Amino acid sequence: MKKITSLEYNTMIWFIIKAGFAEITITAIINAIKQDSLISIILGIIIGLIPFTIYEYLKNKYPSDNYISLNKKLFKKTSTLINSLIFIGCLITTICTFWVLVHFANSLYLHTTSSWVISLILIIPIGYGAIKGLHVIGKVSLILFYISLIFNITAIIGLTNGIDINNIKPILENNPNKILFSALIFTAFNISKAFFLNIISKNKITNHSSKINYLTYILTCINIINITISTICIFGVDLASLYEYPAFQVLKRVNILGVIDRVESILSVEGIFSIFIEMTIVTYYGKEIITQTFKLKEKTNKYVIIPICLITVLISNLIFKNHELGEQIFTHYLIYIIFLLFIFLPIITFLKSLYNTKIIKSKNNSTTNY
Repeated sequence: MKKITSLEYNTMIWFIIKAGFAEITITAIINAIKQDSLISIILGIIIGLIPFTIYEYLKNKYPSDNYISLNKKLFKKTSTLINSLIFIGCLITTICTFWVLVHFANSLYLHTTSSWVISLILIIPIGYGAIKGLHVIGKVSLILFYISLIFNITAIIGLTNGIDINNIKPILENNPNKILFSALIFTAFNISKAFFLNIISKNKITNHSSKINYLTYILTCINIINITISTICIFGVDLASLYEYPAFQVLKRVNILGVIDRVESILSVEGIFSIFIEMTIVTYYGKEIITQTFKLKEKTNKYVIIPICLITVLISNLIFKNHELGEQIFTHYLIYIIFLLFIFLPIITFLKSLYNTKIIKSKNNSTTNY
């Protein structure tokens, strides 16, 4: 794999954490806990530092390994089982995320177009990007980031006058357990997706810096907090809960000096950018698991993308019938799968790494004493 720059890597962090937030996460959280949504998201950001730190630790400690090869090194015989579970997780993630992308495009832009047609149109660039590799994904991510930045600045400036901070009151009306669960929803659906960036070993990132990665994490989360504040403070939780995509509906209120308005269709494209980057990275991750596990030849490994894409299109269209069913699957089933595969398993890898380090130090001390 060709190297990518630190800036390209950090734009991937930006997109992969934001992906799906405005399309599914914020709606689920607002519907669940109303005014306490902002508190729940901030708590989720704090909790999210735990898995994010573990991902960074593994990347720094094993600079020449991605998560797949690291499992082989640490777990040896059981690594195939672990990587197979991760592959299943990749497939489930691509299916669910792809449904979000298709449904979002269908609801906001292509009302009369069949979801099958939209699926085929969208899966082609995703599959092509995954085949070309992460160095191409990185360059696309960087270009889309600059566009995304312009869109976000426009939205922030255009919505400032409409914010009423009283709409966020009263707070702490929900049971603490309910607030915590909503925080875990955010951590699972958004922060844990940074796991997929561990397909890129540290040595493949030019001028990699954990400090910059954490800064990107903070800036991305600040942007997410801004989206939450804008949605709740402009609409109020009761009105926001009525919309299917409240974070995008609020963009209709963008108005800059009475000159720039009605740009919601353009600004909402930023949500598609995020999901597109996430989908491409996760699809590439799934391909790499199969390629590295079964040691496929370089000429044939790119064809692994085709069945992954076909399965994604078929299952996402057959299982997900509407937004309500999708939200139920996300909050009642997917959250547990994500915590098991993308947070719990990396924690096991982290503990195994600490254990191996302890054994090596113990052997070195024994040799020195001898």
